Amino acid sequence: MKKNKKVKENFDNVVIKNVELTPTTIGKIENNEGSLKSLIIMFLCLFIIIFILPYVVNYISDFKKKENQPPIIPVEEPEKPDEEEPIEPETPENQVDFISINSPISKTISGYRYEISADLEAQKLDVKVTNVSGSAFLLINTPMYIELYSSEKTLLNRILITKREIVSESTIAFNFSYKDSIEAGQTPAYLTLETKNVNDYPAITLKSEDVNEMPFLTCTKGNETIIYSFNENDKGYLLSNIIYRILVNDTSEDVINNYEAMITSYTSIDGVDAELNTKSSGFEFESKIDLDKVTISEKKRILNNYAFYEKDTLAKTIYFELNSSGYQCK
Repeated sequence: MKKNKKVKENFDNVVIKNVELTPTTIGKIENNEGSLKSLIIMFLCLFIIIFILPYVVNYISDFKKKENQPPIIPVEEPEKPDEEEPIEPETPENQVDFISINSPISKTISGYRYEISADLEAQKLDVKVTNVSGSAFLLINTPMYIELYSSEKTLLNRILITKREIVSESTIAFNFSYKDSIEAGQTPAYLTLETKNVNDYPAITLKSEDVNEMPFLTCTKGNETIIYSFNENDKGYLLSNIIYRILVNDTSEDVINNYEAMITSYTSIDGVDAELNTKSSGFEFESKIDLDKVTISEKKRILNNYAFYEKDTLAKTIYFELNSSGYQCK
């Protein structure tokens, strides 16, 4: 087989120029500020649309719902009648239990049974007090008063029953005369039984000076005279000292011996002085009690008198209670 002859390359027609490469322009991009601003505005608009569009959609949806709802016709409410002002209940007056005095009375109050009978001719009351509470009480803590009233229910007299301790299941009898404390011609028709305390006692004004240049109150009953001296402050008149006097007409030896023994007992207490003073018609027992030194309750066995009050007792208490116990206080 005849082999092909290799073709001889012919570069005789190629011309080579020794000229440098020259750049050729195919396009031009303009770089100006206007195009940058447009780009920023476009992004801002996109941002606003993304965040505000949901609110706009919701608003349009709500608006359409409202348009589709039927109109609401207002319903006129019936006229309300004028409201009447509430009527405040009347405050009831204190109910007073008026008990006829013409028949025997038996009443139990706060653990005590009171049995009362009146002798209208003798103008006196017989009173029995029985402790039915099951324990001993001091009536001084809750003083009980009998008040006597006319047939027109006008107060005629007030009686403090007792300040004595009454042992459980025991009875103490008292006799009270109202002959000298009710005006002539007045006859009690009713009575009441009531407890009273210091808040019920009216205020009083005392005389300005006694032997100690202090405000004082003088209370008398029969042959007894008691002078109470007080200190005065913003709380009122407060008891400070007591002078106790008894005028005795019987000068027999036994009577004098009894009072001399009483002097010995009284003067055995620090703060108490006592003596006998001769009078034209007998003698007078006089005792001075300094309440800065003496506590009456601690010396009750010797100073056994319910007209003796503790230090700082209010004058109005003494005045009210003793006037209700047959004393005349002024």
